[in-house]
Formats: sequence, structure tokens, C-alpha cells
Amino acid sequence: MTSSKKLPAGQQKLSSIEAARGIAALMVVFYHAARHLKADFGVLPWNGIFKFGHAGVDFFFVLSGFIIFFVHQPDIGRPSRLFAYFERRFTRIYPLFWVSLVIGLALAGLSSTKVFPGGLTIIQHATLLPFHDDVGVAWTLQHEILFYLIFAMAMLHRAIGIAVFAVWFVFILTCWATGHTYENSLLFARLASTFNLEFFFGILAAYIVKTHPLKRGYLLLAAGIVIFAGFAFAEDIGVFNGYADSAKIAYGFSSLLIVIGLASANLTGRLAAPSALAQLGTASYSIYLLHLPCIGVMYKLFGVAGMLTVIPLGLLYLLLSGGAIVICVIISRTVEYPLMQCIRQYLSAREKRRKARAGLTGA
Repeated sequence: MTSSKKLPAGQQKLSSIEAARGIAALMVVFYHAARHLKADFGVLPWNGIFKFGHAGVDFFFVLSGFIIFFVHQPDIGRPSRLFAYFERRFTRIYPLFWVSLVIGLALAGLSSTKVFPGGLTIIQHATLLPFHDDVGVAWTLQHEILFYLIFAMAMLHRAIGIAVFAVWFVFILTCWATGHTYENSLLFARLASTFNLEFFFGILAAYIVKTHPLKRGYLLLAAGIVIFAGFAFAEDIGVFNGYADSAKIAYGFSSLLIVIGLASANLTGRLAAPSALAQLGTASYSIYLLHLPCIGVMYKLFGVAGMLTVIPLGLLYLLLSGGAIVICVIISRTVEYPLMQCIRQYLSAREKRRKARAGLTGA
């Protein structure tokens, strides 16, 4: 941060965290593009270097826990802040998700199989509540929504919120220890998932950054990167199961170190994220939600043009991944943020009118 005026923690812009979101999104894109090509060609491009890329989701969850606590910690125990909190979370998540849902349904209707879900299923998908499992990459958003709702309890009442988080934490650990996965209840399966431990890692990271800012945070950053890369390399060569519950701890803990290091170095002025990475972070939600249909459509177009057997696999991989990222960045700038701002302005104007009417009534 270059400004000499120190802002409250919740108002500070952490460009390094924004950039980290972009890196996490890139990991997921390269992971899915590689799997897409392996389905047809039988091998992972680039010798499977991004076999570990699914760990971008683990990084995302830690980042999410960090951001929510870092920004909204002052709102804990303040029920009056709930409307603003839900407004920000709703407008951040749902409008673009609904756009992606419409795109997915349109592509399903145009596909050769024409597998189209029923009306009730579509409504269930649109809520992002854990009623139905088949939501593509948006399964992660079901975890996010549950986390947001539980955090809202802490805003309603501090002690109750802490108690609920404590019960949730013990519930996750108990289910992990006993191997209980709640296969017959998607809601409890989502709540019991060890992925949720990564929200706690993120909250811990935010608490440390807010209460004990580290002057040498870059050392933790370096350690976190080395540990994360070590697990990634081990997964790539087949000696580490990146999908096991223990991997959530491995990738989650190393992500915690990275996030503490990034935020601390950023806040103490020792690190400034490159603008290109920060811009990718800004577009990370669009990239995450829409990269799969982008990859699929581009792959079809290459096939129609007869180029799949002409372009070397490694180059095709780069074109699919890079093309999806570019398209999603454009969508972020032209659809995601304009739509989000439009809805926020509408809700803000509506709230002002409501307050004005209440004031007149009170008078």
C-alpha cells in the first residue's frame, strides 16, 4: 500500500489477495483443460504438470474465509449490518451464476444428447442451496453459501456465532475421524466436508493479519509457496493423493501461510501485486464459473474446423486455456461487473426510498 493514510482493516485494498484469486482461477482452468483433452487424447498435455490444479479450489476456500473475516469482522455482533452483508454477498454471487446457468442450459439444449434438467431441478440449482448435487463447478458455491449463512449468525449475535462455528468445526472433525460422509443427505454432506476446514484456515489467517501484522511476512509467503509446490509436485508424480481428506489440510495449511505472507507483505508496503495479476483476480469469479463452457465451445469449433488433428496437443492445450481466460475476462468486464453494479444501484435506491417513506411515516 503506497498511501500514507492507514485505512481500517476492512477497508484496505489488498492487491496481493486479489492477485492470489487470479492465480487460483488459472490453476483450475489449466486443470480442467488438461482433463478435457485427456478424455479424447488419452494423455495429459505438458506431461501433466497441472495435475494438481484442482488445488486452486482449496486456495479459493482459504481466500474466501480470509476475505469474509477481514472485511466483516467489525460487523460481528451487529445485526444492523446484516442487510448490507447479504446484499453484497447476493449481488456478488447470484447474478453471474444465473447467467452461467442460462448459458449451461442453452448449451445443453444445443448438444447432441440434449440432456435438459426439469424445472424443479433448475430452480434448485438457481438457489445454490444443497438440494441437488449436479451443479458443475458451482458445487463450491454451495459450500460458500453455507459459510456465509453461518457467518451471518455471528453478526446476529457474537456468542451464538462463535458457538455455531465451534460446533461446526467439531462436527467436521468428528465426521472425518469416523468416516461418516452422510451419503443420503447432501446438506449434511456439504456441512461435514473437510473442504470447510479451509474456511477456518482463512479466518485464522485474517485474525493473525489483523491482530499481529508481520513485518517479515514474505518469509511465511516463501515457506507457504515451497510447501504448496512440494505437495503439488508429489501429486504430479503420483506419490500424493490430492483428493484425500488429508490433502485439504496439506493444501489448506500451505495456503494459510501464503495468504498471511501475502497480506502482511502487502499491508507493510513490502509487496505490490502486478496489475495484470490483480486484474485476473478481479475477473476470477467469471473465470471460475465460465471457463468450462468456453473450453467446450472452443474445442467444438476447432473440431468443426478440422484443426484437432493438426494442432500439436501442447499448443491446443495453451489455446484452450488461454482462450477461455481471455473470454472470461471480457465477460467479467462487460457482463459481471456492469450487472452487479446495476443491481446494487437498484437495491440502494430502493433502500433509500424505503427509509425516506419510514421517515415520513415517523414524522
